[in-house]
This record gives sequence, structure tokens and C-alpha cells, in this order.
Amino acid sequence: AREGETAPPMERSRGLLLVAGLLAALLPAAAAAFGQQPGAPCEPTLLATQVALFCAPDMPTAQCCEPVVAAVDLGGGVPCLCRVAAEPQLVMAGLNATHLLTLYGSCGGLRPGGAHLAAACEGS
Repeated sequence: AREGETAPPMERSRGLLLVAGLLAALLPAAAAAFGQQPGAPCEPTLLATQVALFCAPDMPTAQCCEPVVAAVDLGGGVPCLCRVAAEPQLVMAGLNATHLLTLYGSCGGLRPGGAHLAAACEGS
């Protein structure tokens, strides 16, 4: 398309297909996370894999926040986050419970408390 013109319908539809494809890839994970009932089982291995891929200490990106917030708000609270933090892939990524709880607060998690909740992971 030339400057000042809208994109031809084919280019627009290609862009929409790309967006639709991305949504189709992300929606099952979101549906699984948000479709859980209160008291749904915590899946520390799955969540830890997502956290290890997308999170770094003190860098709360949208891709990082999703599994961190889901672990607490949908997966059974802080004990779930503690289980996620104990997974080997997180240990290798250099992330611990304190990092995850700080990220949880930065990501706008529903439960108040912040980093002082890290004590809840001691001895678990």
C-alpha cells in the first residue's frame, strides 16, 4: 500500500489471520488457567516451565505475569507458588520464591501481601 492508503484487503486479512493464529495458540492455555475452579490443582512443572522461559527477576512482562498470577490466584495460593519455585528449571534459571512473589505483586496479583509472603515458602 502506498503512503496514505489503507492496506489492500488481502494484506489486512493476512494480518488478521496472524492475530487469529496467535490467539488460537494462546487461548487454550488461557482457557485452561481461567477455566479452573477455585481449589483447582496446582501444576508446578507446567507453570515453572512457563516462568523459566518468560521471567527474569524484577522484569514483569505480560508473558511472565500470566503463569505467576495464575499459580497464586487460580492454582491454590502461595503454597502453589512455593511448589513452582522448588522446580528444578526455576532453580537453574536463578529464580526463587522471593523473586516469584515480588513478580506476583508487580504483576497485579489479586492477593495482598507482596514479598513478605516469601516466609510462607520456608520449610515447604
